[in-house]
Amino acid sequence: MEPFTDSPRLRSDSMSSSLSQGSRSKAVLRQRLTRLLTCIEDMSSDDEASGEVSRTLDEAFHLCGRFVPTDAFRLLIVTWNVATAEPPEDVTSLLQLDGQPPTDLYVIGLQEVNASPVRFISDLLVEDAWSHVFMDTLGPRGFVKVRGKGNI
Repeated sequence: MEPFTDSPRLRSDSMSSSLSQGSRSKAVLRQRLTRLLTCIEDMSSDDEASGEVSRTLDEAFHLCGRFVPTDAFRLLIVTWNVATAEPPEDVTSLLQLDGQPPTDLYVIGLQEVNASPVRFISDLLVEDAWSHVFMDTLGPRGFVKVRGKGNI
């Protein structure tokens, strides 16, 4: 028996005229899956067994290497005490933009951003320089700023 791998196995295009042990077990599996589909059709969506069947199928697909959970996402949290410094021109490495799989959601927290009175008033009217750098980098990749909170 072959060990399970994370990558899907390629199917063979060749077919044998005689039923081998492997093809017999596949035929039995297909029959069982057909029965399972019938059972699922008859099952109520709020039935307790429905959730168990769903979890079992998720595990089976995962073992086959053909399932990527749709509710999984990659979160990157960045905190940085910038000590009143201006932002760098390039934040690509900080945001790990070359990472695989790509990040789905960023949470960015900055401390000690320049809080001079002039800066405070200008930040009320327009976005601060840090927000500009992050959005100039993330905006073209489809990210939007959900919320900014300053002077906490």
